[in-house]
Amino acid sequence: MIDIKSNIDHLDELAAQYLADDLTETGKDIRAAAADLKNLRDYAVQLERNIERMSADIQTLKDSAGISLVNELERFIDRRISAKLDDINPNEEDIRQQVRSMIQEGDIVVTVDHSSIDLELSLEV
Repeated sequence: MIDIKSNIDHLDELAAQYLADDLTETGKDIRAAAADLKNLRDYAVQLERNIERMSADIQTLKDSAGISLVNELERFIDRRISAKLDDINPNEEDIRQQVRSMIQEGDIVVTVDHSSIDLELSLEV
């Protein structure tokens, strides 16, 4: 938050004193400066609240995007494996060998840019 060094209440009192002493223009300037400081302080407080809300929203979006990405990857891998296995009547070793082959031949390629999100991806066959 902005650390305002001036005492706004003191400036208001000072403005009132200048106005009472018939130094009208100086009193008006001091009062306007105090009002400007109040407005800036209030605006800074509102900006900080908005930043906090937006930070929370961004984190929520990152979290949900990561989950969605993992779910989509799992569905994609499942579809590719199912498509390859539809033509055979596999046993467990056949499935393992087919998945190894798909990975080695580049049929399954997973690329994740993890610079902005943290993900944990596991595939169990």
